[in-house]
Amino acid sequence: MSESNTKIEKIKKSSKAAYVVTNILKVFLMVCSILAILSGMLVIGLGDILNRSLGRVFAEGVMKEGELAAFESIFERDLGRRLMEEGNYALAIGIYVIILGITVILLALVLHFVSRIFKDFMESYSPFRPGILKNMKITLVLIVVYTAQSGLGMALVVAMASWCVINIFEYGCELQRQSDETL
Repeated sequence: MSESNTKIEKIKKSSKAAYVVTNILKVFLMVCSILAILSGMLVIGLGDILNRSLGRVFAEGVMKEGELAAFESIFERDLGRRLMEEGNYALAIGIYVIILGITVILLALVLHFVSRIFKDFMESYSPFRPGILKNMKITLVLIVVYTAQSGLGMALVVAMASWCVINIFEYGCELQRQSDETL
């Protein structure tokens, strides 16, 4: 077996392991996101009970409202802070947990396309194939969207790095196509 064939076989072998791991993580994240969304809906549904209980806890000084400050970050603090000031703690917490569930769904979607890339690596003779490039573009766009939650600056850096990777893979695909035509 030639050296290039050995390298391709190593790529296929490691891609198979990565494919299995990404699929397991994808299923785990989907279950977690469903649980988070259902939990958020349950918290909202039990709003009256939770609001009275939390109101009593804060009034007695057992817990301070600052300990729920994370929930004020909902919709850039305006909605979360307003809900907390109105004593609607359950709605603030429920929305926060539902948003967390939706974020986890986005991560599972990224893993879905990553697993497709690894599957294509396993099944093809070269990593520079149009199907792999298409899945890579979708994956990188989703990663940029996810990163935008952290801030615009980070999203721009990730977008530029993604664009570089895509250009490199497009060039690799073109070289692979020319090589295939030559043979």
